[in-house]
Amino acid sequence: MRLRSKHMTSRVLVVVAVLGVIAAGCSSSSGGSSANKTVKIAYQGALTGGAATLVVPGFNAVKMVFDQANAGKFGSLPVKIQVVGEDTQGSPTQAPTVANKVASDPSFVGVIGPAFSGESLAAGPIYDGAGIPFVTGSATRTAIDQQGWAHWFRANANDDEQGPAAGNYIGKVIKPNCAFVTSDDSAYGTALASTVQSVVSNDQVPVTAQISAVATGQTDFSALVTKIQASGCKAVFYGGYSPEAELLRPQMTQAGLTDVVLVGGDGIKDTDYTEKAGSAGEGTIAACPCVDITKSTDAAAKTFISDYTAKVGQAPGIYSAEYYDIARMYVEGFKAGHTTRASLTAFFASIHYTGLTKSYTFLTNHELNQADVKIFIWKDVGGEWTFLGESSELGA
Repeated sequence: MRLRSKHMTSRVLVVVAVLGVIAAGCSSSSGGSSANKTVKIAYQGALTGGAATLVVPGFNAVKMVFDQANAGKFGSLPVKIQVVGEDTQGSPTQAPTVANKVASDPSFVGVIGPAFSGESLAAGPIYDGAGIPFVTGSATRTAIDQQGWAHWFRANANDDEQGPAAGNYIGKVIKPNCAFVTSDDSAYGTALASTVQSVVSNDQVPVTAQISAVATGQTDFSALVTKIQASGCKAVFYGGYSPEAELLRPQMTQAGLTDVVLVGGDGIKDTDYTEKAGSAGEGTIAACPCVDITKSTDAAAKTFISDYTAKVGQAPGIYSAEYYDIARMYVEGFKAGHTTRASLTAFFASIHYTGLTKSYTFLTNHELNQADVKIFIWKDVGGEWTFLGESSELGA
């Protein structure tokens, strides 16, 4: 009896072990997220602070995409994706700390952003040195593509497109007696204003320029308003972000400059500007690479708008759709088996992807193919940004 008991016990153990192996095999081949490793994607930008309304809409879209991807909406994935918001408040001085944290953690295989130009220039050497792909949909300073980074990609237009569109809108559409061109002290604002100054001059409009006249965080613009008033110009271009522009415009109005049109770039095209500038902002113009996704008749765009509104509780904002596209490209990369930093970089370098907002093909300098680049003009009408159309179709 004792010997027989030992033999039976051995057989039971063998059967249990075999069943365990079979179960493990079934689990690993099922494609379920429980068996997949987790990879992290950092979303870097101003998630808090005065410029957050330019960045958070894109972050909301990215979170939505990865939630949908993990739930199987886009097919089977070999990984589970975790997006991590890395807040810099858009500051170049905070960006290196964030970049070092992300780059040193091997679970991060990609970055979406940085959102702004100054932080891109500050964080770029760290990301590129670590071989991690970083894809921005909103940093527009042209000089970023001159750094020779192998792992950086710009999924939108740069200021060599945005600046001329804004400048030509002033010179060829507004046609003022003269233009006053000014900016804040950011990498983005100074470069954009300089480009606009050159373009407006080429359109035979006299220009008075005060580049870097505004400090980040400034609230009193009386000195600048006095200079604008003295110029007598009927158009002002401001290169910078909404936290300052939304104060500058009312102070211009208070000084009697109600008939002077304020023009800016994508840095002012957010809900903060329209809300805080109030009635003084009426008529403000913004040139932006951002599309009006609500005008799309595409079924995928309509689904995006519906999904985004249901998840976030409001309609998509600036760069929501563009950052949705970037997140979807990462998903497609993962689906194709690219789960490392190096393979994802190679994937982006050779991608041909049609998204909600445009087609994406990157040149050797990792800028978008010129055929995929468009700039749009928006106008503050009744406290809301109203889409006017593509700049080239408006004569700009």
